[in-house]
Amino acid sequence: MEVLKQRVTMLTNQEVLSFLNSVKKEEDSKAHGDRCKMLATVAYETKKYLNASPAATQNEAVICELIPKLAPFKLTGAETLQIVNLRPANTTDASLLIEETEERFPETEELEKLITIVSECLPPPPKR
Repeated sequence: MEVLKQRVTMLTNQEVLSFLNSVKKEEDSKAHGDRCKMLATVAYETKKYLNASPAATQNEAVICELIPKLAPFKLTGAETLQIVNLRPANTTDASLLIEETEERFPETEELEKLITIVSECLPPPPKR
């Protein structure tokens, strides 16, 4: 595998999980001797981690619904990505993902509104 364009965009964990599922199907269709063992190991370990994360219950539709609703909060791309990937369930979790939370959200009601939107749009993570 070769990287053609570095940092064209960042992917959500859900997108990575979806890609790995398609890679697995592709690898399964190959003859046993033609499969790449290292790729299979990396894909397996990554899928194992992602299936225990909020990405396992998310899909493209819920993420596309959430992104415009987060626009009024003026989050950076990286902050939005972390919110999608980690699905904060309370204001403490969100404050760890957002830089300068106290200055940007002086009233806790704003941060609580963000959590409410995230909870409404994104399904709960899988139970451990």
